[in-house]
Order: sequence, then structure tokens, then C-alpha cells
Amino acid sequence: MKRKQYDAAYYALMLEDLTQVMNQVPKLRADRDSWDIEGDWADTGTIHFVDAAYQPYFTRFTDFDCRSIKIVNFGRPAVRMSFFKEHKFWVLKDKDLPRDEKIARIQLYLNDLGSKEDRMLSKLHKLSGSELTQAKANIALWQSEQTAWKELMAQVDTIEMAISNYERVHKYVTLNYKFILNEEGDFANEQEHMLNPQKDRTGTINQPRYNIIFVDTDHIRRNHPYQSKQIDKYLGRFGLKSQAGLYTLYARLRPEGDSTASFEASTSTLNGQPNIEPLSAVSRRRSKPKPTPLFDQSVE
Repeated sequence: MKRKQYDAAYYALMLEDLTQVMNQVPKLRADRDSWDIEGDWADTGTIHFVDAAYQPYFTRFTDFDCRSIKIVNFGRPAVRMSFFKEHKFWVLKDKDLPRDEKIARIQLYLNDLGSKEDRMLSKLHKLSGSELTQAKANIALWQSEQTAWKELMAQVDTIEMAISNYERVHKYVTLNYKFILNEEGDFANEQEHMLNPQKDRTGTINQPRYNIIFVDTDHIRRNHPYQSKQIDKYLGRFGLKSQAGLYTLYARLRPEGDSTASFEASTSTLNGQPNIEPLSAVSRRRSKPKPTPLFDQSVE
């Protein structure tokens, strides 16, 4: 996806404001023992888990294409998270490369090879021993490549080309998350890759990057229904639950006027399997109070 371009002053102002909000909202500590979360996110930028109640503070930044802070799932707070590494790459095939672009790409590479050769030639008189041997080997290699690519450019109409960063093996930590789609309690899945820190050639981080992941703290701890939302809702009404061998016992005091008839009437048998129509599994009415303002800041 093509990155948005900004006036330098505007970008700096937006980055400053977003950084202020990011630093001042409370952060959650991921709890592997109680959250529905798995995988490892150590090999990526800093991740801030933020309660979804604080989403309004980030509203004005949802369309801001920030290079160093990524708002991962605004409006889709996660109820389940799974992190994994993914090899991220792109490929331009021959059909994607017009004749003029092929020539331009080859010429650009020839220019780069020529510059490398010139720089190395200017240093030869300062080198000796193994360094001199390696330098001459590099020059010979670059000269050989220049010859090969010049021959191909001379017959560009008969060659097939492709361009890709596949062999650079860019690895990204990717998040697959589940969120509640609507008030009927349907779930949906999304996938986003995390921002990696920027590193120099030695692997030293020269620009930290941050990923903000909103968490639905009301539901991140529950076991999510994968088979039948209606049965999940029905069994969830029982306050007492005990494992009895291969099955579970559920019990509760029956409220006055309550009946299981509505549940039984909504189930039918099709080829020996219960056919359940989907009903609401989760209420989206949040019981927690609105967060107190962190600082005086108008939000557009």
C-alpha cells in the first residue's frame, strides 16, 4: 500500500500529539494465564496493550499514516490474540514490468555497480594482503555483472524479468485477532503485521517503533464459543458448573417465570445433529465507567 505524504510540519505536530496520547494512556500487562492470547511478540517493536475504553483518545489519529506508531485495531478491540512470525515480501512479475521500466531498472542497477567499482578502485592503493585480494575479487564480480546486464538490456524485448525482495527474508510479527462484530454477538477475525524497529547495518536499533493493540477487557478472559453460540449462551446462565468425568454438570436456582422451553423449541434434529439458529451470545453494553480525562486536549 502506498504511504501517505505529509507536510513536514504537519507530520511532526501529529506525531508529537499521538506520542503524548500513547505515553499517557494506561497500559495493560498481558496475562497469559487468564487472557486468551498465544504466541511470541518479542521480535517486533514495542507493543502497548490498551483497554478499549481508551479508544476515544485515539480517534483523531485513525487516518494518520504514522511511520513509527501503528494503531493496530481501532474500533475492533481484541477478545482473542495469536502472534506468529511471517515472511513479508513482494514480487513484480514480467507482466507487471513494461519495457521502459525494465530498461530503467537495469540502468539503475548498472549505475550502482559502476559507483561501487569506482569507489573501490580509488581505495586499492591503500589496501594490502587479504583486503586487497578481496577488493579485486569484488571489482571482477561487479564488472562481470555489468557485462551480463548490458547484454540483456541490448535485447530487452526478448527477456523475461522479475523483481522481488523475497531473498532478503523480511520477517514480521503478525497478529491474528478475534473481535466482536456486532450486537448479535458474531465474531470476526482480522490479521495485521506489527511495526518492526528500524535498525542499522550492525543490527542496532536507531528508531524504536510502537504498536497499539486495543483489548476488550470484558471478554478477553472468556472461552469463546466455536461450535454453537446459542448453547454457549444457554449453559452460561448456570452459576454452578462441575466436571463429572466425560461431561459437565450445570445448575442454578430457576428464576420465577423462567423456562428452558424456549431453548428446547429452538433446537431441531437434522441427520442426527442439532441444528441451532444463531442468537446473541454477548451483550455489547459495557458496565465499566468512562475513563477520566488524562489531560486537557480537544479531540476533533
